[in-house]
Amino acid sequence: MIWLTDKDRQLLAEIEGEISREIMLENWKAFMKYTPLPSGSVQEKKAVQFLKSKLKEYGLTPDVLHFEAYISNPKYAKLVILRPYEQEVQCTPYRQVGTTGTEGVEGDVIYIPPEEVGTAECRDKIILVDQQTSGDWMGLRKDLLLKLQEMDVKALIVIEQDSFKPTVVHQRADFSVSGNPTSDNVHLIQRIPAIIHVSNKEGALLRKLAKQGGMRAQITSIVETGWKTLPLLVAEIKGAKDPDRFLLVNGHIDTPPFSPGVTDNASGDVAVLELARILNKHREKLGRSIRFAFWTGHEIGRYAGSTWYNDAFWHELRYRCVGFYNIDSPGAEGATTFRAAPIGEVQEAAVDSIKAATGIEVNSFRWPTRAGDSSFWGTGLPHASVTSSRPKELYDPFVNYSGGGWWWHTPYATMNHGDIDILATDVRVELNYIFRMTNCPVLPMNFVAYADHMVKVLEDLQAKADKVKAFFNLYPVIQRAKEFRDMAEKLEKAVRQSIEKGVSDEVLEELNSCLMWVSRHINPVSHSNAGVTEQMTMDTFGTEPFPRIQEILKLAEMTLHSSPEFEFLRTKLLRQRNVVEDGFYQANEVIRVTLAKV
Repeated sequence: MIWLTDKDRQLLAEIEGEISREIMLENWKAFMKYTPLPSGSVQEKKAVQFLKSKLKEYGLTPDVLHFEAYISNPKYAKLVILRPYEQEVQCTPYRQVGTTGTEGVEGDVIYIPPEEVGTAECRDKIILVDQQTSGDWMGLRKDLLLKLQEMDVKALIVIEQDSFKPTVVHQRADFSVSGNPTSDNVHLIQRIPAIIHVSNKEGALLRKLAKQGGMRAQITSIVETGWKTLPLLVAEIKGAKDPDRFLLVNGHIDTPPFSPGVTDNASGDVAVLELARILNKHREKLGRSIRFAFWTGHEIGRYAGSTWYNDAFWHELRYRCVGFYNIDSPGAEGATTFRAAPIGEVQEAAVDSIKAATGIEVNSFRWPTRAGDSSFWGTGLPHASVTSSRPKELYDPFVNYSGGGWWWHTPYATMNHGDIDILATDVRVELNYIFRMTNCPVLPMNFVAYADHMVKVLEDLQAKADKVKAFFNLYPVIQRAKEFRDMAEKLEKAVRQSIEKGVSDEVLEELNSCLMWVSRHINPVSHSNAGVTEQMTMDTFGTEPFPRIQEILKLAEMTLHSSPEFEFLRTKLLRQRNVVEDGFYQANEVIRVTLAKV
């Protein structure tokens, strides 16, 4: 339930009126002078100092932390067709570990269609492939790339799938491990010497050429990989009533390689500055604290900054943080609507904030993704981001995100693709959400719709794996999830009754503690496939609910239930099912105990 006092609603209206287009535009233009700013660069350090000076000007006490990050910085790529004729083709290097060195690699080029990638013979060849592999719009990633590496492929030429804007190339990454690799997962980072990207238009010509046979090319791809010390800027506004609990509000500083990043994420950093400026003026009237963080290592460090922060401050995040709010890509030209709101316990708060600030009613919902430094699922934090979006006719369906602007991750992401009026609207929405999270006496978390969606997801997953239900099924998890849905309804009812009765601070504290711990139990099993202190893998990009048990579909695809491979996977799934079931069990117990008290 979302409940603000009349006094707080009047305060929120006053705060909204303090949003300054003039100040934001000045900061936006000033920040753009430092871009592009890849992590580890002098430009990035200057940008951090600029943001720090602004926070100090606005009355905060910012601090610059430093951490070690394993980053891969693409510097240069060149593609020359040698046969049947000589021609250079424009390209960009992937954000990946492999590098050819200045000497490059030379070889015969063959085209492999999406359904044959990873099975067609390609040893010692340069292969031309489509970014969109069979059944996966995000394209070539961990498993396929590792398989191609094992097959001794020389290099990859990847054809950009963007037919919406066929003459651009969006800078892409290989999506392997999340954050800094460890001794347990560093082997999951593929090291193919060169992966380069060509536009959809030029890729079509190369595809035709390769299919004719006899094609040969030389590729140079320079990527610098290693450990670097990066800065990370933080600042906090202490709440007046419950200062120990805080909302984490953040955005990334670094821009994609070769891109000025006007809305990815210069605009987001400007928005965070404006939020800090306004909210700090009213700090004595804020209930809970707000902690601002500006991540580095986002683009070329696989979310190195946010994952390191989760590692370094795990305990206080786990026990004191009420939620994670990411600001990435606001203020995009033409972004006059809002895309689907995130499914979760803060779904109602996000939808209510959008409507209060803009009058727009969001009626579509999406499972949150791994993008945008969502590095806190294992820790159990509620995640939210409510950035504006371009309407369908202007939305490039092949980008992720810049409001759906075609300029995402390209050199064309310049100031003319930012809109100060839209940025002001985004900040108004963000203020509404943040204020609800800090000043609602009972945290605005409602698990009912979240639980209902999870039951449907689990039932659908089970239906798709009906073939193997006699050998392995999700029935125990589904039963716990249905119980959770019932318990969530009872908890929401108790919250409403408590608010209507005007209960004591002690009861409010019981309810808030309950809501936080339900999140801690539910979010890690519904979104992560790692332990509570670990990072989930990036290969699903966070789009798969319950990643621990998704392989039930793989089990159902196996021909023989008596094979060793079937038994190995079934054993793994049984253990993972236990983890998921226990998450629901623990959440149900927390609610049960709380209801008995209040």
